[in-house]
This record gives sequence, structure tokens and C-alpha cells, in this order.
Amino acid sequence: MDSRLEQFAADLRAEEISPAALFWLRTFIKNVRNGVLRSDEWVELGLTEGATVPGLDATDSAARLTLLSDYDLFQAERLKDQHQFTGPDLATLDWNRKYNLSLRVTDNDSALMAWVETLWAEAGVSPQAAALEKLLAADHAIWGHNLPKRSLLPEILHEAQAIYGGWLPRPVLTRIAQALDLPLSDVYGVTEFFTMYYTKPVGRKIIRICEDAPCAMRGSQKVQDMVCWHLGLDPGQTTEDGEFTIEPIRCLGLCDHAPAALVNDTRHFDLAADYIQPLLTNQPHHDQHSNKIGGLVKVAMANINVIDPYRLPEYQAQGGLAALRKALFDMTPEQVIEAVKASKLVGRGGAAFPTGLKWQFTAANPPGPRYIICNADESEVGAFKDRTLMDADPFRVLEGLLIACYAVGAEQGFVYVRGEHRLSYERFVHAVGQLQRAGWLGHNIKGSGFTCRLAVRRGAGAYVCGEETALMEAIEGKRGFPRLRPPYPTTHGLWGQPTVINNVETLAKVPSIIFHGGAWYSTLGTADSAGTKLFAVSGSVRRPGVYEIPFGVTLRQLIYDLAGGILNDRRVQGILTGGAAGTFLTADHLDTPITFEDFKKVGGTIGAGTMMVFDDTVNMREMLTRVGEFFAHESCGKCYPCQIGTQRQAEILHRIQHGHGRPDDIATLLELAQVMTDTSICGLGQAAGWAVTDAIKRWPELLGSMNDER
Repeated sequence: MDSRLEQFAADLRAEEISPAALFWLRTFIKNVRNGVLRSDEWVELGLTEGATVPGLDATDSAARLTLLSDYDLFQAERLKDQHQFTGPDLATLDWNRKYNLSLRVTDNDSALMAWVETLWAEAGVSPQAAALEKLLAADHAIWGHNLPKRSLLPEILHEAQAIYGGWLPRPVLTRIAQALDLPLSDVYGVTEFFTMYYTKPVGRKIIRICEDAPCAMRGSQKVQDMVCWHLGLDPGQTTEDGEFTIEPIRCLGLCDHAPAALVNDTRHFDLAADYIQPLLTNQPHHDQHSNKIGGLVKVAMANINVIDPYRLPEYQAQGGLAALRKALFDMTPEQVIEAVKASKLVGRGGAAFPTGLKWQFTAANPPGPRYIICNADESEVGAFKDRTLMDADPFRVLEGLLIACYAVGAEQGFVYVRGEHRLSYERFVHAVGQLQRAGWLGHNIKGSGFTCRLAVRRGAGAYVCGEETALMEAIEGKRGFPRLRPPYPTTHGLWGQPTVINNVETLAKVPSIIFHGGAWYSTLGTADSAGTKLFAVSGSVRRPGVYEIPFGVTLRQLIYDLAGGILNDRRVQGILTGGAAGTFLTADHLDTPITFEDFKKVGGTIGAGTMMVFDDTVNMREMLTRVGEFFAHESCGKCYPCQIGTQRQAEILHRIQHGHGRPDDIATLLELAQVMTDTSICGLGQAAGWAVTDAIKRWPELLGSMNDER
């Protein structure tokens, strides 16, 4: 072997030169004819093939010039005047001109080709690159059946990021774009929109500490400060050894275990500033699967802490799949819809639209593809009741989803799970596999004539994707920008087809409704607020957790009887109902029945069932600032009123919190809230000012007094 080639191989193995240099040599040898290859053809062939090689940036000319100039392997003849160049002179060529390139080594072509292929197999393609190619070539039916390739993008990004140590180098994104026939700009549009995709290196352990109200009340800021001090970092920074990244994060949906954190995908509960070792070692010192639940009548929560969520037979032993069997073999789709209508079940995600009507509107469309989506992107501050269902009883949610698919004639259903809820995602994936192996998914299920498949998708850190049109954009592989409505999803949803979007809790109620009948369910609760509701109670209570109650139970019973009352027997200062996009009630409202109609009378919000309780020691200015910062952080930026309005709101609240209020602040906050409500595209902007305006109404002095750091 020529000594120059041996030196090249030695430098490559010593990582003194880039594998891209070997790629360009390999491309030359593969395409040379009669010992010559024109320079422009070489570059064009290399750029085309290089786009298909993950981990390789063929557009970086440095590796190609190093190959040409440093090893005396090539000579170039300028076509204009036949002037010849060798050695270092090759690096100075004007590559806008054309040259005939040839190799100066004496090895025969076949031996040289064998040598370079051996070296390429050894050093040219990394294990990560091979794993990415396997990922791109795999059958992706688990993510959906016969769908546009673009819709695979979010899942492929998740998997590729895991392959490449937690981030996505540009050559990897280039290869993914090429495989999915997408412009690279579209791929970057997705990675830059969602916060859980990283295009720059991050630590091997990403410590995400919750910053929002329930965790802040329990000391999350002290935990974050201690971790940062111990590692010598500021929030958002990475240690020099690449081991840790500190990433403050909005609500993690672990409010019943506040203060909480995620280290990569592992949950850490009930943290303390004087014991941060579990975060550094990623060994949680509490059971990360525990569920704090209670209630008076358990419908959706009947199986929680009763069955093993990984075992379908245990679910069936508690009556699981009996409702699906009844629907498939004893009821028509129309009868299923009528049963749900008779139950008076309304959406449990916050909008409270009648579920049966939504199904009916979708089923009434002309024949064609239809879709059902389970919205499991629970990202509201203080919300965690859906997480409890997903973690502990995924089969019930999927059974409800399958019944919904049967009712509207959908052959493909989706579950879109919040990216931070990795455990929930894994349990759904496992449950789908169990149902498929047992014959409850696929073609002609149990001989019923009904064909249906389910796919589980992950979010990647975007609260706005809880809004139904933004969620559909995310499933389609795009940025999660809300769509203008009308048209509505029931006629123009996923890929322009009729689509039903239901919340996790909504679907979890469906099996019991179908099995026992709609009339049975409607007798629970009150005449105008039928059934049961899950409430996530957090903050200054003794027993934060999820409680299922029939509508009509009073707020006092929920907070004092079920959630155990206020810590240290303090006084209730306020209760933020409905989450960050909610309104306040006070101690004067504790005897209010929890119903849609009664809450409306007193200005409360049922929403998704979030109750954040604040005692009289809580700095409400700080809590409102955190609410404002949440919306400023989560605004997608599509519409100007929300993008700018949430930023201005957060800035004003921050000033007031630190004693720098101005005389016109209240008027400005009220005007901002009104403009956002009137002109924002989606519910995020429309509701971003509700808590602030309600606080002004409840406590006029709270934001009106300047230089008063309570």
C-alpha cells in the first residue's frame, strides 16, 4: 500500500482528520473513469451522496481541501490551459473553474477500492449513523397506518436525538429531511418550535426543575438554587465535562408531589434543598409511580392502584373490554352515539362541549377517512389528573378511544402524549401492543367487521399543543401553530378529514357509559352538570392529589374533607380554579357547589379540573408573576396580540412584584387582557389574562399598591 495512503489512514484513525475526507476520497474512487474525474462532477456527486450519510457534513469544504492538499494524493489539470497543480497548491485553486482530477498513487483500481471500502466500514460510518439508517428504514406502522411521511418527523426526531446523545447535529437533520422528502428548513422549523428538541450539545443529564406555582410554593426555587450552586452553573448552562445541564421548566404535571423535577425522563418527587443527591445521581428516593388519589364515586378511576397497568388480563378481570365487546357486537355506531348523548357527558379537557354531539357531527360527514385523537397533552399549570389515568390505567383510555373510533367510523386513532410524561407514553405503547396481540386492534377485530389501529405520539414541550388545532398540526409533523376556525375539526381536521378530539378523562368515562347505559351516568351529579369529574388539588393542602367526585359536592368538601384541609390550619387566601387559564375564588366561596352553573354564578372556572389552593402566607404577587411568565414562555408567537401581550403582562407583573409598580399598571393589565381575549387566535391568548384580571377584581389592593413588598 502506498505510504501516503497509510499516513492518511493513520491520521483518520487518530481522529486528526474528519471522516468526511475519507468520504470524498471514496466518492472519487467510486466515480473515476479512465483515471480522471472532472472537479465539478466530483463536487456535485459528493454533495448529492453526502446528503444521505448521517453524521456527515459534505457541505463543509475543509475536509475535501485537506484531502487534496495534505497527502499529495491528487493532481489537477486546469481545462483552460492544461496547467497542472499538486500538493498544497490544490488548496488555493479557484473552484469556479473546471479541472481534471487524477490520483497520483500507484495501487491498482480494484485494490484501492477494496482498501477504501474496508477503511470506510471501520471509520467512515459511526454506530450512531448506522442506527439512524436503521431507524429511517424501519416499518413505522406503530406511529400510524398509511400516513404522509411528514407526520413521522416528530417521532423520528425523538428517536434520533436519543441515538445521538440527547441532541440533533445538523448532518443528522439533513439526513432526516432527505429521507422524508422535506426541506431542511421545515425540519428546523419543528426543532426550533418545540423545547425538547436540541440542536446544540446538552448535558448527559438534563435536570429540569419545575418553576410554577404549586412547586414554587413548596420550595422549588431553593432546590434549583442549591443545584446550581453545587454545580457552579446558572440556569440554562451545561457543565464543562458535559455531564449536567440545568433547565428551568414550566409545570411538569407532578403538582401532587411538589416540588418536582425531571432528570432526563426520570421523575423526582418531594424534593428538598438540603438533599439534592438524587438529582445528581438520577436515583429518585421516592416511588416515581405512586398515585395520590381519592374521591366519592369512582368511574374513571375505578382501577387505579387496583390493577397492574402493564397487564391486560388484570384489566379484563375488572370488567375491561366488556364495553368494547358490547359496542361491537350488540350496538350500531348510531346507538353508541345516542348512549353518549344520553349520558350528558361533556368534554373534560376544559371546553365542556357535549361529547355525543361532537361524535355525531363527525359521523355525519360523507364517507371517507376519519380520525379520533386522544388529547393527552396535559400541560396546564396545576393539572395532573390525566397523568394519573395514563400512568395507572391506560387500557381504559384506549378502550374508550376504540369505542369512539367505532362510533364515528374511524380506522385510525391517535394518542398524543405530553413529551414530559415519558412513563405515560411507554405505558400507552405497551398497552397498544397488548391489545394488538390479543386481537383487539387491527383488521376485522374479533370478526366484528370493524378495522382500527392506534398510534401513540409524543409531544416535545409546547403547552399550545393542548389546543386542538395546534395538536393536529403537531401530529401532521409541523410546528404547533393553532389554525383559524371555522372550519372545525369535525369537518376539517387531520389532513383535512373529519376528526374528533377528546380529552383523556372524557374517553376514560366512555366504557362505563356504554356498559351501564347513558341514563345511568346522567343520574350522577346534577341535572345541568351530569356525571363525575376529576379534580387535581394542589398547593397549600395536606393531601394534594386527584379526587373524583359527582358534580354538586361543595368546594369545602373537596378541599377540607378529601384533600385534608389547609396546611398548618392556615386560612384560605385564594383558590385558582381551572389552572393558569382560570379564575380565583376565595374563602367566601367554599360552600359553593362544584357545578358548571354554580361556578359561573360566582366567577369560578371548572376548566380541566384544576384547583390550586393558596393559604394566607403565600405571596400572591409572586404567584401571579409566575402565571404571567408561564404564558409569555408558552405563547407560540403566531398572532401578534398574544405574542406581545403576554410579554408585556409578564414584565408589568414582575415589576409590581419587586415594588416598582406604576400608577397606570392596573389599567394597562386590564386593557392587555381584553385585547388578548378579543383578538388572539386560540384559547392560550384568549385566557392568558384571566387570572390577573380576576385577581384585580378579588383583591383590588394586591397590584395597585406600589413599593409594598408584602
